[in-house]
Amino acid sequence: MEKIFKSYAFNILMILLFTVAALYLTIRDFVSEILTLLQSIRMEWLMVVIATALLYHVIIAIILTQLTRMSNPAYKYRQGFVNVLIAAFFHGITPSATGGQFAQIYVFNKQKVSLSDAASVLWLDFIVYQSTMVATVLFLILLRFGYFFDQHSPFFIFVLFGFLINATIIFGLWGLARLPRLHNWVFSRGIDIGIKLRLVKDREKSVAFMEEQVDRFQIEKAKISNHKPLIFKIVLLNIARLLFYYFLPFVAIKSLGIPLLEGFGWLDVMALAAFVSMINAFIPIPGASGGTEATFILMFTSILGYINASATMIIWRMSNFYLIMLIGSITFVIYRYYHRTK
Repeated sequence: MEKIFKSYAFNILMILLFTVAALYLTIRDFVSEILTLLQSIRMEWLMVVIATALLYHVIIAIILTQLTRMSNPAYKYRQGFVNVLIAAFFHGITPSATGGQFAQIYVFNKQKVSLSDAASVLWLDFIVYQSTMVATVLFLILLRFGYFFDQHSPFFIFVLFGFLINATIIFGLWGLARLPRLHNWVFSRGIDIGIKLRLVKDREKSVAFMEEQVDRFQIEKAKISNHKPLIFKIVLLNIARLLFYYFLPFVAIKSLGIPLLEGFGWLDVMALAAFVSMINAFIPIPGASGGTEATFILMFTSILGYINASATMIIWRMSNFYLIMLIGSITFVIYRYYHRTK
């Protein structure tokens, strides 16, 4: 455990290096203009930016607590909030956010939640969140993707690709669980094709892994049917969670007093924020550092202009990533110290 935690120091260094490199390459010619714009920030709106970023994680903590109480009724909201903050830290410092669930299992264990219950909570959270996210982003794509793709940049095709990958994951699981023919094809013909394309190395291990995931999905799907009022509540909370996340750049824009280009509004900002998240999910660098900054500037230049988009990105990134990383790291250090001394 100690070696694993210490190894993340290298990932933190990578985050800083890629961020600095991205900022240097994207804003080096406009540093003075961007700094001048940042100095004009409205403090009352900056507080709203920070509150919005924190509220996003508060909603996740409520979701996690509600799901955990299905098997552990005594689980408290403060425990869920600690779990979420520590998970956010490890999501941020591991490639493709792979360390977050490992950290959550660790925290759940310290909170006296069994491994099976913890795995069930994380699986159910993934299913509901992924389904809600795909539906929400699809709505935004139908509203605004065509315009941005036609008028501004073919780069937006990567947004569509990212969305299709996310949609395939959740619809694929639903299909494997409900359609016997699809299930049989994937476990026979589909894996054989993967071996021929050298995407799959060990057939037996791949089949065993897929069977385990489908079995777990079946179990959690049954829970959804048996707890419909709670799941409906979790869906609504996930919608609120996503809306806060996608709305954060608009609040950052307001904090700088930046006007949107004519013909654009808050819905366009939310759509672009969703498009950025679709691309960033596939950047394997810890925290998607470098790629996140560049993608945000490239996307938002279309409605803000380059300098305004760069300044907005700094406020947005500082509030929803670095601030949360700092809070999460402090929470983790205090939490570990508490349990060591205890």
